[in-house]
Amino acid sequence: MFLDDRSVNLLNVLIRTPQIKSKELEEKLNLSRRQIAYSIDKINQWLGLKNLLPITKSRNGYFIIDKKVFDYFSIHHSQSALLEEYIPTEKERALLIILYLLGKKEEVSLFHIIDLLNVSKNTVIKDIKEASEFLGEYSLAIHYSRTEGYDISGEEFQIRKLLIIVVKSVLNLFNGHMYFEKFLQIDIRHMQEKIRSIEELLEIHLTDESYERLPYVIELIFIRINQGHLLNEDFHVGIEELADTKEYIASEKLLKDETDIPICERIWLTLQLLTSNVHSAEILTDQHLQDLKGAINEVLLLFEKKSCIYIADKNEILEKLLLHMRPAYYRIKYHLTLKDHYSFEMIEEYTELHDMVSSSISPLEELIQDQFPPGEIAFITMFLAGQLIKQGEELKKKKKALVVCTNGLTISKIMRQTLREIFPEFHFVESLSLRQFQAYQFEYDIVFSTIPVQSSKPSFLINPLMTLIEKETLRNQVINSIDEASYPTLNISRVMDTIKENAIVTDELALLTSLSNLFQPKQSIETAGNRILAYGLKQFLPNEFIQIKDRAETWQDAIVIACDPLIRNNIIKPSYVKALLEENDHQQIYSFLGNSMAIPHAAPEKGVSRDAFAMLILKNPVAFANGHKVSIVTPLAIYNQNKHLKALSQLAELAEDKVKMERLIEAKDAADAWFTINGS
Repeated sequence: MFLDDRSVNLLNVLIRTPQIKSKELEEKLNLSRRQIAYSIDKINQWLGLKNLLPITKSRNGYFIIDKKVFDYFSIHHSQSALLEEYIPTEKERALLIILYLLGKKEEVSLFHIIDLLNVSKNTVIKDIKEASEFLGEYSLAIHYSRTEGYDISGEEFQIRKLLIIVVKSVLNLFNGHMYFEKFLQIDIRHMQEKIRSIEELLEIHLTDESYERLPYVIELIFIRINQGHLLNEDFHVGIEELADTKEYIASEKLLKDETDIPICERIWLTLQLLTSNVHSAEILTDQHLQDLKGAINEVLLLFEKKSCIYIADKNEILEKLLLHMRPAYYRIKYHLTLKDHYSFEMIEEYTELHDMVSSSISPLEELIQDQFPPGEIAFITMFLAGQLIKQGEELKKKKKALVVCTNGLTISKIMRQTLREIFPEFHFVESLSLRQFQAYQFEYDIVFSTIPVQSSKPSFLINPLMTLIEKETLRNQVINSIDEASYPTLNISRVMDTIKENAIVTDELALLTSLSNLFQPKQSIETAGNRILAYGLKQFLPNEFIQIKDRAETWQDAIVIACDPLIRNNIIKPSYVKALLEENDHQQIYSFLGNSMAIPHAAPEKGVSRDAFAMLILKNPVAFANGHKVSIVTPLAIYNQNKHLKALSQLAELAEDKVKMERLIEAKDAADAWFTINGS
């Protein structure tokens, strides 16, 4: 039995994102409820032939997929027999035609393509048209001649960029690597050995994705070189700029049998190594590294200034960002950036944080001399969000969880931090690549992975970067499927028993899910303080913390007076006021918003007990140590480093609003000032 295109697409989505709900599935695939139900029936018939349990759906819209289904796809991932059962979709066939033309070793006719795809002539003609439309995005085209058959025409540089995209996309297909063997007769075992030796030479551990992709990319490059398709431009980079990199030296290992390779091809191969993401690394050195490290450090300093956040373990965070940014630096600088994989939905709960990261990114743009891609800014936002989430949970009696990620060290760190936010009751032991997980010998209780993995313990497929809805859905799915005894704060089982004693329950799973929705997400996430919450000025600056005075004799007096409500309410200690006076007693002061507001602040360990702002409004301005005159002094007490960003953004908007600032200075009392701040 063969599955049609729609059913194949649907099955792929369910396997990769089993927590997706019916409504989301309809929107994602642009299908009606009836169409999805029909395809599910076909999929279940196919699963039945494989002696697997069918996919079912609960009353609340969640799909229930048996663990053996995931195991089946994981176990059979490398068996060629499955490739014969799988019917590629129209878009996938177009992709395979492009792959075939990129690595062809002889002329390609229409009958060659018909034979390989095992479809009709008319279907192949439609697929070639689909492939041509895809190539148009790269200013390339498919042309046909009687002597050479079908071929891709256009600049070789564009073809090489396309090659990387196509290899990655084909490998993401079901049993994608088998197409390289079937269509191009590529055997990558020898090249894999070379890549392993390069890992040792560079003292790195490539991500699973890079380790899988690189051998195919390099083999295809050599096929094109041998066919006479050579690069004829320098990609805005010369040999002297890359000659000092360890990757340039390592590229010799790829070239031992290729003595006549042109220098521009050597540069291109070096760039493939430079732009490959790593999962871990002992040493990364080249002459550009220090400049990049300095630029990242400036970004972090600028971010601290704009966000009023003091980043703990800054050196550790700097090294982690450097590990990601090094390949990103080369991708952006040499125009090899792939399409963005980070959508606004992923950062929607971190909007204020994202705005501050965006306004702090200029040092990297100056270094690269190019605009920073939105996807990379979104990535840094997610990374910093993960780093700012408070940890320090007790590890006793917690389930030990592993994170398996094929996308690199930094993405895996983000996943780990995000999962800690969703599941504060778990202890996340390790972030591993697939190869590291397969060799893992220590105890664990649960696995979160971006791909299907074989494990005797519960495993859950997740997206590397999840939206808020996906996070909530995942929590419900996991909590519903593991032993509720691990959660002593609320015994859902007892609640269920009580309900069943007094009412008829027709769908226990739906009831269990509803109870989890009602109690556990809020209890475990929000009250644990592990999530970036949108607290605004209304919460941070209450009416009673606002004072209005005619004048202050000195800026020191202004700070002391402004801090008085915070002292009286035990929000800060006298030591914090002393720290504010010391840090503002010099010429290089940056604690200002707009033209008329000062925001003195210091690290929480200087004496902050809780989060709050205070405000002193002066009818007559006072000059600070650097001569800057202000009429409003707003000391910031920031205890949780991730809760004040919305309030700070609102404060910045207020400071730039000339009308409101004038009304504040003219306010008669604290209530009048508070309504000016929080009114429309």
